[in-house]
Amino acid sequence: MKDDNEKQQNEVASAVELTGATEITEQPDKKTAIAKRPVEGKEETKEEELILTTVFQESVEEQLSNELQLENPVNIKADPSKLYYLALGDSLTKGVGDEDQKSGYTKRLVEKIEQSTDLKEVVLDNRGKRGRKSDQLLDLLKKGHYDNELKNAELITITIGGNDIMKVVKKDLFELKRKYFEEELVGFEKRYEQILNEIRLKNPDVPIVMIGLYNPFSVITDEITEFESIITEWNESIESTSKQYENACYVNIQDLFDENANLVYHTDFFHPNGYGYTIMTERILSMIKSCQIEDNFNGLI
Repeated sequence: MKDDNEKQQNEVASAVELTGATEITEQPDKKTAIAKRPVEGKEETKEEELILTTVFQESVEEQLSNELQLENPVNIKADPSKLYYLALGDSLTKGVGDEDQKSGYTKRLVEKIEQSTDLKEVVLDNRGKRGRKSDQLLDLLKKGHYDNELKNAELITITIGGNDIMKVVKKDLFELKRKYFEEELVGFEKRYEQILNEIRLKNPDVPIVMIGLYNPFSVITDEITEFESIITEWNESIESTSKQYENACYVNIQDLFDENANLVYHTDFFHPNGYGYTIMTERILSMIKSCQIEDNFNGLI
């Protein structure tokens, strides 16, 4: 750094000699040399002014570049025997309700892939958060929070939309109107598509598994209510969006959580329990094979 500064000072000093400046001073709080005003009586030509300005500007730019230069993100794809798996979404991705502490379906999926393939390790990066809605996930993606993770991912799963629906439910629990869900669905469809667009901008080829929604209120009644048809409508939207993208797969889990005949709910009667996440994982793995996105893993899955 010292040699660079001396070099910069010599360059500026040479330019100053051309303009008639008498000396160079270095301000104590800056590392860049500054030329004093020319001696009275000597006039600067436009050409000489340009030389001084150019040298000074290049000196400052070089100094800032040296001090502010950031290292490029490390590319973690160093071991072909590993699969890098990024999980995005809400409480289902987080694994809320899982008494086995396996982060819901995500660690179970990791185990299944490792057991059925020659992969040495599936590296899981779980970015799920309880209560997250589609607009919040989209905002994070737009702001670049997951840029490096997306670029390195070789498999992505998404659970999102349940909290968008619950936002409508919470507005008026005792007087739910279908039109409010339909209005919210319009915005959700746009956001979901934007989420996929943001992912594809960072990683055009990564397989994306889009997991659908279920009706948590089916545990209260075994009758087919209007709310069940609302969930179906939202799932159809997610499935339709998935078909617009190459290497994307929709997973329907709605039927797995109808009523509670198989005791799939946690004690909060809203999130899946360990068994619920287990059968959810089996459905996901089955659909990965059905969608043929495992071809992108060179037949490993």
